[in-house]
Amino acid sequence: MLEALGGLALLVKGLSFLSQALAVAVGGPARRVLTWATARSRRAWLAGVLVGALTLNSTALGLTAIRLAESGIASFGSALVLGLAAKGGATVALQLAATPISAMALPIVGVGFVLSLFKRIQVWGEGILGLGMLLLGISLMVQGLLPMTSSELFILIRQSLESSPLGLWLLGFALASLLGSANAVAALALALAASSAFSLSSALLLTLGGGAGSGMILLLSTWDSTPAARRIAAAHLGWKILLSIPFVLFLPAFARFSGELAQQLGLGSSAAVAQGHLLYHVLASLLVLPVVRPLESVMHRLMPDSEHRISPRYISEEALESHELASSLALREVGRIGDQLSEMLTETVKILAHGNGDTAEVARREEKVDQLARAIVLYLSDLSARHPGNSPLVLMMAASEIEHMGDQVRRMLRKQDKLYAQNLDFSEEGRGELAEAAEKVLKRLKLSLAALSTRNEALAEQVIDEHANLESYLHELRRSHLRRLEKGRIESRATTLAHLDLLIVLDELDRSITRLASLSLELHRPLAGI
Repeated sequence: MLEALGGLALLVKGLSFLSQALAVAVGGPARRVLTWATARSRRAWLAGVLVGALTLNSTALGLTAIRLAESGIASFGSALVLGLAAKGGATVALQLAATPISAMALPIVGVGFVLSLFKRIQVWGEGILGLGMLLLGISLMVQGLLPMTSSELFILIRQSLESSPLGLWLLGFALASLLGSANAVAALALALAASSAFSLSSALLLTLGGGAGSGMILLLSTWDSTPAARRIAAAHLGWKILLSIPFVLFLPAFARFSGELAQQLGLGSSAAVAQGHLLYHVLASLLVLPVVRPLESVMHRLMPDSEHRISPRYISEEALESHELASSLALREVGRIGDQLSEMLTETVKILAHGNGDTAEVARREEKVDQLARAIVLYLSDLSARHPGNSPLVLMMAASEIEHMGDQVRRMLRKQDKLYAQNLDFSEEGRGELAEAAEKVLKRLKLSLAALSTRNEALAEQVIDEHANLESYLHELRRSHLRRLEKGRIESRATTLAHLDLLIVLDELDRSITRLASLSLELHRPLAGI
């Protein structure tokens, strides 16, 4: 029993080693393939199978696809198909385990270990080592299970499980949910079939449950994410469960077909588990293609967007027909993003002044800034493609600048949180100076945003002209902090790095505010094309 458990541990760790090494080795080309795949569902299928086979990490690919959909880069259908197809591609690991190469497990481990000692080929060595561990793990499981198959207790358990197809399926589902890998459960089923502990039909039932249960990790990983992410993860899991039903209902025919396929490939009868595993995942990714749109509609009804959905308010696809209208609406949307940033900094000023506040609200607004900025940048790229000109570029730069400032504001709060985690706090004078400096930056931000939204040249020039004054003021605050250090103030010495870093962040914020004012002037010029 312990030998079988040790084999399972080696198998899971080997899969992890192998997928991590392959992800590093082919990461660059794989990312380019994924970018190409987002346009159409058929492309997503090809990319999913290819990248899944190369990296063997279908869960990571599924999560990447969901993040692409959240960002507006991939559609619901492309993300769903990409995740499902990646599962099919990743089954290549079990195909290798079912071939005669498994007899070379220990030599492969040795070769992989030696190669991993050389820096230039370390990644490939670790990949070979992972493959050897995977094959060795299956071999150890078979050896560990063989003596158990004749025990009365094991026979009783096996008869109980085989008399309940649903029980075996649920066992596979639970194991895949726990291990986060359909391949690991299929490898366990392969070992059980090879040791005659399970019949082929029982091993395939376990594999089907594992294939469906592997989607649980996507749902759990996106549970606190956006409705769009949860819809894709739930559709992935639901589709895998739904598709396993006909395989379970026609299990004898499925087992017979898998066995014949293994024989035609010149493999042993236990290798039929690997063929069934491959067949299930490939069909799951192919059969979803014709029903992607109805499935998306169903998921929208089951998981509607929340009332506080983060989405653009003013821009629309119809407005892209008119350059002037689309540009004006985009400007309003950029102004809306700026309002969110202004609220973030306002709350941050309060937190700096009093040492506490609603940091969760700042985090929520930062997420809103990020998502709105991403949406407006994509919209402006469409506008530029239809109506070339300078205004889409200027507005894109403005949205990007505002998003960058949002990151800087959050950085300020993270610095303070880090101090609190160490039971440290700024001196009373230091906190007051930081809050006052942040207040000055906030006022300049509001002026710069007003100049942008109203295209007021005088306000923009005022912001630009007063930048040097704020730089001088921040420089004086550094001198003030230095004087406190010279006096040996304990709080100042303990928090000096955080204090100086916050002054740097405020300086960077004001530089961004000044650049935003310069963009306002550029937007006002006739060259801008608005």
